[in-house]
Amino acid sequence: MKSILLSKSRLFQAALFLAFLFQSNNSQAQSRIYANDQHSNVYGVCLGCGVQNPLNAVGDNEDNYSTMVMGTVLLGGVEQTLRFPEVRINTKLVIGIGTNNIPLTVQLLSGVYIETMSGTTANNDSQMISASLLKLADTPNRATIELTPASSYNAVKIRLSGGVLSLGGGFRVYYAYQDPLSTIMAYSKAGQVTLGGTVPLEGAQVTLRNTSGKEVHRSTLKSNTFELSTPQPEGIYILTVEAKDKKTYTRKIRITN
Repeated sequence: MKSILLSKSRLFQAALFLAFLFQSNNSQAQSRIYANDQHSNVYGVCLGCGVQNPLNAVGDNEDNYSTMVMGTVLLGGVEQTLRFPEVRINTKLVIGIGTNNIPLTVQLLSGVYIETMSGTTANNDSQMISASLLKLADTPNRATIELTPASSYNAVKIRLSGGVLSLGGGFRVYYAYQDPLSTIMAYSKAGQVTLGGTVPLEGAQVTLRNTSGKEVHRSTLKSNTFELSTPQPEGIYILTVEAKDKKTYTRKIRITN
């Protein structure tokens, strides 16, 4: 009976470890929170302006797109607001954009503005697309707008004004998602700790402290695993990882022997 219980325990630990590795490898893709609703609008005097297939910018299909079309602009423009399931803060905002065949440049997008919102209230952070926000893709007519809003938000408004240069077949919006910033995961077994998540681990320095605040381990990572320098009693510890860029990440970990 005892051997059967031990066997079941080992199987459970193995299953838990495999689940941890799977979750670590897929954490970045799973963490993305895509817009699930939208609202499009034409403002001012903008003849022939509008948003075609607006719902194509909603959801996790990164190849479908809405098209914001500019007609004869006298004083106005067109806008599309993409909404997320809930208000969040400390997340990276990524918006997939493109054109039908015209290479994207900052100059081409001189009349494109973005602004985040919390509920129905604007965060007053409207800004024109700049070189620091625009990330060009391998395909010249596709790119992403990437930023980390300072305020909590659950929507982003994309606005085209009369200042936009010729966009040929229109301005495409493929998707928008919130990407929670770097996370770290940790698993301990028999004095070995395995790390996962989205934190860059190569060359990082790792420290371990007990609940009294005493440092019991320090080392530089050569892989995503490390051995404790000295055996430690089972229990809860505080793990800190300092990446090569000097950013630090902390979480609790249960050490098991």
